Amino acid sequence: MNSKSWFSQLFATFCCFLALGLPLDDRGARLLLEFKKDLIDVDNNLWDWNSSDSSPCHWNGIGCIKFEVTSIVLHDFKLQGSLSASICYLRFLTVFNVSKNNISGPIPTDLASCRNLEVLDLSTNKFHGEIPPELCGLSLLRKLFLSENYLHGEIPSSIGKLTWLEELVIYSNNLTGKIPPSIGLLKNLRIIRAGLNNLSGPVPVEMSECDSLEILGLAQNTLEGSLPRELERLKNLTNLILWQNLLSGDIPPELGNCTSLEMIALNDNAFTGDVPKEIGRLSMLKRLYLYTNQLDGTIPMELGNCESALEIDLSENRLTGVIPRELGRIQTLRLLHLFENLLQGSIPGELGQLSLLKRIDLSINNLTGTIPLEFENLSSLEYFQLFDNNLEGVIPPLLGSNSNLSVLDLSDNKLTGSIPAHLCKYQKLIFLSLGSNMLPGNIPHGVKTCKSLVQLRLGDNLLTGSLPVALSGLLNLSSLDMSQNRFSGPIPPEIGKLKSLERLFLSDNYFIGHIPPEIGELAELVSFNISSNQFSGAIPRELAKCTKLQRLDLSRNWFTGFVPEDLGSLVNLEQLKLSDNHLNGTIPNSLGRLSRLTELQMGGNNFSGHIPTELGQLTTLQIALNISYNVLSGEIPSELGDLQMLENLYLNNNQLDGEVPASFGGLSSLLVCNLSYNNLVGSLPNTPLFRKMDDSNFLGNDGLCGMSTKACQPTPLPSDAAESGWATKEASKEKIVSIFAVIVGSVSLFLTVGVCWSLKRRIPDLVSREERKHSMSDLHYFPREGITYQEILKATDNFSECNVIGRGACGTVYKAVMPDGSIIAVKKLKSQGECSSVDSSFHAEISTLGNVRHRNIVKFYGFCYHQESNLILYEFMANGSLGELLHGNRDACLLGWDTRYRIALGAAEGLRYLHCDCKPQIIHRDIKSNNILLDETMEAHVGDFGLAKLIDISHSKTMSAVAGSYGYIAPGSICGDDTIRKYLF
Repeated sequence: MNSKSWFSQLFATFCCFLALGLPLDDRGARLLLEFKKDLIDVDNNLWDWNSSDSSPCHWNGIGCIKFEVTSIVLHDFKLQGSLSASICYLRFLTVFNVSKNNISGPIPTDLASCRNLEVLDLSTNKFHGEIPPELCGLSLLRKLFLSENYLHGEIPSSIGKLTWLEELVIYSNNLTGKIPPSIGLLKNLRIIRAGLNNLSGPVPVEMSECDSLEILGLAQNTLEGSLPRELERLKNLTNLILWQNLLSGDIPPELGNCTSLEMIALNDNAFTGDVPKEIGRLSMLKRLYLYTNQLDGTIPMELGNCESALEIDLSENRLTGVIPRELGRIQTLRLLHLFENLLQGSIPGELGQLSLLKRIDLSINNLTGTIPLEFENLSSLEYFQLFDNNLEGVIPPLLGSNSNLSVLDLSDNKLTGSIPAHLCKYQKLIFLSLGSNMLPGNIPHGVKTCKSLVQLRLGDNLLTGSLPVALSGLLNLSSLDMSQNRFSGPIPPEIGKLKSLERLFLSDNYFIGHIPPEIGELAELVSFNISSNQFSGAIPRELAKCTKLQRLDLSRNWFTGFVPEDLGSLVNLEQLKLSDNHLNGTIPNSLGRLSRLTELQMGGNNFSGHIPTELGQLTTLQIALNISYNVLSGEIPSELGDLQMLENLYLNNNQLDGEVPASFGGLSSLLVCNLSYNNLVGSLPNTPLFRKMDDSNFLGNDGLCGMSTKACQPTPLPSDAAESGWATKEASKEKIVSIFAVIVGSVSLFLTVGVCWSLKRRIPDLVSREERKHSMSDLHYFPREGITYQEILKATDNFSECNVIGRGACGTVYKAVMPDGSIIAVKKLKSQGECSSVDSSFHAEISTLGNVRHRNIVKFYGFCYHQESNLILYEFMANGSLGELLHGNRDACLLGWDTRYRIALGAAEGLRYLHCDCKPQIIHRDIKSNNILLDETMEAHVGDFGLAKLIDISHSKTMSAVAGSYGYIAPGSICGDDTIRKYLF
């Protein structure tokens, strides 16, 4: 064809369009402008979409082929509004992508008329409603992305009609129901990601018919049953991701036939049986995650054949036997986690050949023997944890000299010898915990000058020397624990240079001298414990400058003088312990301003005067109010009856007189009320609480009656007045003699006890390490009285569905309105048949919540161990969970930034208390938005302790810990090193 002929045809075509009166692209432009009408273009990203330009192929986000619109890609355009299906009139449209916007409303069913669509991406928006079954009519669709929305309902059963589908990505929604069997018809499906939903039922056997499947991702659902053995047919499968479900039974050994597998993530399920030795056939396997299951048996030596493995995590199971030395053959290995099992024997020296190994955690086992010297050669080692075993011998002397150690935790073993000098050679060490061993000697210079240190825990050893002045140069230090050692000397004034210090524990040593006023320069200090030492002098007023203090323990020292009024300004204080000193004067009225105080211990001093009525303002007092063994006088203030949460009240061994306030009868939480050895008269409150108390709580009050052994006499008649008066005089004489005898006896007893106490303080080694650990951990909690199972049934309308306020893997939470109008939350755990971990969940929750008291921890009211079901009673949270607010039907936009910050801070405070200040330490193990509960003021409370574990040093083998628990620092929070591990330490 010559040029003249070609030009003639082109001109003729142009004339035809002119005759129609339409520009070439006008129809497409009008349809796109119609589509734009329903959108709100916040950032004006669609600025060039206008009627003056009739050629949309040049518009932002539009793609064309031969002047026809074929793709609309508006990813991250910050668009709002709703979606219109008018774009389906674009006949050649194959790609429609509006991901990562804020478009809301239901998915239009009319999108099914986009017959040529190959890619539909609506992910990361605010779409709600169900997945329209009509979409399954898009016969050419290859990729369907609906993740991170608010979609609910079931996966359409007609999904099998999408025979060309290659990728189905629907994770992070609220989808329910079973995975439809028709999924097996998708022969071209390569990727399915449907995690973080509420899908239930089994993994369908039909999934094994998806011949092309490479990634099977169904994590974080409630799938149950066994894993189909037929999955062995999936020869192209590279990633099997099913973690955090309710799957059970054996791990199929047939998985060893899926030879393309690179990742197996079956953690956080209920698998039992062995680790299949057939996994050793998977030469391409890079990551094996089987942690937090119920696997038993031994670790197969065949795992040593996984020559490409980068990470192996078998932690938190019940594995027995020894660690196979064959693991030392995996030269690519970077992470090995075997903690919290029942492993025995010694640590294989062959592991010291893994030159690329960065993280090794063998903690919480029954390992014996020594730490292999070969570990000195691990040049890539960063995280090294062996705590809570039975290891002995010395720490390898050159440990740290060849590697960039960041975390080292060897605590709770039987290690001896000096602390190695080169642990911080390269100034990378962040966390060092060597507590609860038998390490003697001084702190080496290399540790004292380790400027990278954030936490230094050396408690419960045989260390000597003074508190090193060189530590004042560790400006990043936030926690320093030197308790239960043999340190001596004063606290140097240079302590004030540690501006980042939050926790300072120096208890149970031989420290002397005054508290330096420079302590007031520690503005970040949260917890300060120097109990059981020989400190003397006055309590410095400068402590009041530590405005973030939450726990202050100065008990069992030789402090003298008055308690500074300024302590009343420490409004964040939750625990104040000043008992067993030589303090005198009056109890400051200002302590009544400590509105968050849960425990006040001031017994065993020389306080005089009246009990301040202001103490009745401490309505958060719960654990104890102890002002016993002083010389307090006057009447007991009736205001103490306002302490409705108080469980233990000790006013004994004072000189109090008058009657027991009638308001005490309303202290419904009270477990102990010791009023013995005072001058109280009259009758005890006639309530069930006081009638049940042992009479020993009221001895030494001759004028007091109402006990089981001393009933109150009726008031004498007027005719008996003279006789009564005579009797009173005689009784007064007898009382004077009795008081004199008691005073003489008390003085003698006081002197005797004082001498013995002083001797005991000077020779603390008379009490063994084990006895000290047992004394700290022997805590008990008794549930509130007066609530019966029948009352719970009535309060929840026989556990009616209309009272359900939450569901979990092993139980349902109900709202219960009690007869007095109060509202509590009741968790009803499933039976053992319904949930295999219910018993451990029940005991974990009551043993955890029963021992903690913090304003950001859900308050535990009690439990009911009933043949029908196990119930846990705790505080009702009016605003539900953070997860419901963020991901449910409620509008998360109502959360302003100030509220979000306050919620994050409250949750962090609760976790910090559990991790750092509880003895034994507590690890939650299941922190997520659904377990952050919000009260009526939107204050955050950490809840759901069904997976929690107590980390008790002395009983670690029977009440074991958890994933890097005791003394573990979250590496990701400091180093930004993220891993697949989903729970937060």
